[in-house]
Amino acid sequence: MKQLLLFLLAACMIGLAAIDPKTTLTGTVKDAENAAPLIGATVKILKNRELIKATTTDAEGKYRLEIDPGTYDVEFSYTGYVARRLTGVQIIAGKENELALTLEPGSMLEEVVVSGHTAGVQESEKTEGVAMLSADDTLRPASEVEAKESAAEAKRDASRAKKSEMAAKPTPATAPKTKAAAEAKPAAGEPAPAGEKKLHGYSDYTYDKKLAHKPAEPEISTEEVIEIADDKVVMPPPGGPTQPTPRAGLLTAGEWNDLHNWNRHWTELLADGEIDSYQKMYGFFPKHRYTVLLTNEQDFPVSDAVVQLKSNGTVVWEARTDNTGKAELWSDLFSTANDPSPKGMGNLLTAEAWVNGKKYDFNSLKSAKDGINFLKINVECSAPKNVDIVWAVDATGSMGDEIEYLKTELLDVINRAKNRNPDLAFRMGTVFYRDQSDAYITKNSGFSTDISKTVDFIKKQDADGGGDYPEAVHSALEEAIFGQKWSGNAIARICFLVLDASPHQTPEVNASLQKSIREAARLGIRIVPVAASGIQKDTEFLMKFFGLATNGTYVFLTDHSGIGGKHLEPTSDEYKVEPLNELLVRLITEYTTIETCEGKSEILFADDPQQQQQNTKWQAFYYPNPAVTQFTLELPFDVQSVTIYDAEGKAVRKLEKPQGGRHNVVVSDLSAGFYTIRILKDGRMQSGKLMVVRV
Repeated sequence: MKQLLLFLLAACMIGLAAIDPKTTLTGTVKDAENAAPLIGATVKILKNRELIKATTTDAEGKYRLEIDPGTYDVEFSYTGYVARRLTGVQIIAGKENELALTLEPGSMLEEVVVSGHTAGVQESEKTEGVAMLSADDTLRPASEVEAKESAAEAKRDASRAKKSEMAAKPTPATAPKTKAAAEAKPAAGEPAPAGEKKLHGYSDYTYDKKLAHKPAEPEISTEEVIEIADDKVVMPPPGGPTQPTPRAGLLTAGEWNDLHNWNRHWTELLADGEIDSYQKMYGFFPKHRYTVLLTNEQDFPVSDAVVQLKSNGTVVWEARTDNTGKAELWSDLFSTANDPSPKGMGNLLTAEAWVNGKKYDFNSLKSAKDGINFLKINVECSAPKNVDIVWAVDATGSMGDEIEYLKTELLDVINRAKNRNPDLAFRMGTVFYRDQSDAYITKNSGFSTDISKTVDFIKKQDADGGGDYPEAVHSALEEAIFGQKWSGNAIARICFLVLDASPHQTPEVNASLQKSIREAARLGIRIVPVAASGIQKDTEFLMKFFGLATNGTYVFLTDHSGIGGKHLEPTSDEYKVEPLNELLVRLITEYTTIETCEGKSEILFADDPQQQQQNTKWQAFYYPNPAVTQFTLELPFDVQSVTIYDAEGKAVRKLEKPQGGRHNVVVSDLSAGFYTIRILKDGRMQSGKLMVVRV
């Protein structure tokens, strides 16, 4: 009977197909160099530059779209590859139209800059091109198309920028206003705000700028298509098709460090009162900040030293110096006190450091807006080698659109971070969390030097549960901070908190969060949130509070990858778009890099294949760090470029094709603060942190 029913079902479907044949576009997308299928490549159908349909390739690099007959442009893109567009593609009615092609590997999204002033996108350096093809594969360079509209586009950009400046600023309930406050993205069906440019991993502005004004959002087909082939019904496997494991490097992200943008960004937010509601909501008031820098007499950073801030002799905040000798101290972080300055309200604020059981006093104390508090002590040149990292990951159902990609990225980061820093002793731990009514609240894997244990644990996790928006974030932090056995002596302790939802908003939860953050700062644990799709403004600012209080930073996924749901635009000025795995490896390297006893900071070219083949260690050195008027950069070989970026992501210095050897770089005209040195060689980017001070 069952066989008869299947036969009848097949006969009916074949008959229906004969009566109303489907018009489809199918094909395969492969790597041009090795013919390997590209899993998760994006295929878009456009008509008159408007998006009609889109999908992604499966485990075999295949795609299939049902579409009305007509003439279209078909665009193929994949992160790390040069995108291609075929114009004038004829789709014939009632046929399975086949269109297969290959993509050439291209540069990564290392140099994309998003400007928070207009929520727009620009490129400081174009790193990828788009190949424009007609249906008969005739190549037209994108530059030729772009040149035709350059003058008109310049006028339109100027007009949009002017309108953006004149636009009313948002209220606190939506997005805080700063000189560069970024607005949330429009909902589906609504037009993008004026001036917005959506970058899709290539540099064809003639397409991107037009698309920014179209109301249509990408429509991803989720239909399960039953194909009829050779009179047989091909049914999908039970539970749906098996999803392939995505490769690393697909997710895109940005970083914004409010500590590095304190005077030019954060103080404006505080002065305008635009984040008051978020501060009151969670009981965090990051206003009264004191930055200290501890070195020995030879200017070598003193790392992992206990530093205390006292009010009238009572400890109000405790932290540890990082790999650069810097620590962040806070007064009244969990209260609304207005003026806890050393001379205000009768309070006497002092700071002291403890090294090898001996106390060292800072002679005077000034707030962060007035500069850094320096202290030199007579100790030997030494630094710890231990590195502790905990990955705390939201595993509720709402993370289902990105968790498999995130797992792949984290596994890649773990292996690369360890390989890039072979002289350090890494320990890894994990905490996956859900919510109160789920199968579990937290599930963890303790610290281990056997990284394979952490990798195996992460591979076994999936997303499920949740249901309401808030999740047990406070429980995850309690487990990560208090449940894990952190090293007593380390060059870096990092907790990456990956999430897409806020904690529950109750007095008990707020008290738990405050307790965990205070303890994290005391132990020297940097909290680095990684915000996934679905994050809201209140959660964004809570994550920024975490980063500020613990000397961390704020990381967020972006829409540039096309993976997952909508991602909230951060409240920031300009920021760089990077592959998430590259960004996290960069942060780990920056947090663990140690100066030599000769006072030189290093940038290691760990990913260079030629270096790996020769089993050598190639390094660039720069010194002094901190720098006052200039610093010296030693390159081991010729490179493509050296670019220095300020904390807002703006390029302030650039050396084109510098040769191997010494280069003196003047910084006397730069503002005091933190800068990033990025060296480009053979398409690979390496980076290091530079501090510029004024004495």
